[in-house]
Amino acid sequence: PGNFACVMEAKGRPRAIFFDFDSTISTPIFMERVQKWAVADNVSLFRTMTHEEQMANLGGAERIAKLEELLRALKEAGLTLYIVSIGFTTAFLPHLHAAGLAKFFDPCCVFGQDSIQLQKTGFVKGRLISQIMVNNKWGHDAALFIDDSIDHIRAAEDVCCTLHVANGGGMHDREFKAIRDFACLNSS
Repeated sequence: PGNFACVMEAKGRPRAIFFDFDSTISTPIFMERVQKWAVADNVSLFRTMTHEEQMANLGGAERIAKLEELLRALKEAGLTLYIVSIGFTTAFLPHLHAAGLAKFFDPCCVFGQDSIQLQKTGFVKGRLISQIMVNNKWGHDAALFIDDSIDHIRAAEDVCCTLHVANGGGMHDREFKAIRDFACLNSS
């Protein structure tokens, strides 16, 4: 996974990218002061994080700049960007706002454990992605789902293209390149 030829060459224009949050968009840090990992299923911890901790949890300034560049390029190319996470939107959205990344995601395209749409699928991300794809009349190759959980990836493989973030530390250059390849963007 992750070696995409430009989808447009054979299948038509890519339409959407579905991102997980924890360990995909984020790079969870261990919070020494509370002896816990900063993951978005812990709303109370996320609410107490300082701005510096929030930025560290997204990988720091250099990685955030790369994320912003990627998300901007995807939006400018006309793709719809989604977040489908088992974390709570009330936890991760403030972090995205603080980093200046929330502007790339329409609020109706952000789903977490506290979203009725994800709850109705039994928290199976592939089912929610399938519903969105059917509603938009998108075929399998029109969308890419990126997640660090192999179980969530496997549940979506028949629905859309997938990219497994295998290193556990969030997306980095390898994944950024694969996403750009999928979206037919020139690498930069």
